[in-house]
Amino acid sequence: MACWGCNHASGRPVGAGKPIVIHLTSEGAPISDAAIDLSGVGGGTLSSSEGDATLEHVPFGSYRVVVHANVRMSEMIPTEETATQRSMKRPAKSSIPRKYHDEKTTPLEIEVTQDGPDRFEFDLSK
Repeated sequence: MACWGCNHASGRPVGAGKPIVIHLTSEGAPISDAAIDLSGVGGGTLSSSEGDATLEHVPFGSYRVVVHANVRMSEMIPTEETATQRSMKRPAKSSIPRKYHDEKTTPLEIEVTQDGPDRFEFDLSK
C-alpha cells in the first residue's frame, strides 16, 4: 500500500483525497507484482496476486496510470557481450506492453473525485 500526497515528515495526508484500488488484468487473468505509479505524484505500489493495487490516499485529480514489471535485482539476466558488458545486467523482458511504461504513452487515465469511483479496472491486453 502507498500513500500519495502524504506529508513525509508526519506521514499524514495533505489535501483532500481518498483510497482507491487499481485492478489490472491481461486477457481476463490478474496481473500480479506489477509496479504502478500515478503521473505527477511520487510513490508507487505493487499489484497483489489478485491484480489489485491499493493506494491509501490519492489526492483528488486526474492521473495517467503507469505500469511496468517489478524488476528485482535477483531476476536480472547477465548479458553475453564484451568483458565490460558481461559484468552489466539487463532486466528480463517485461510481459507488460511498453506503451504502459511511460506517462507520455500510457492510455490509462483515472479521475479521482469525492463522489466518483474508488475502483478502476484495466485490461492491458487491449
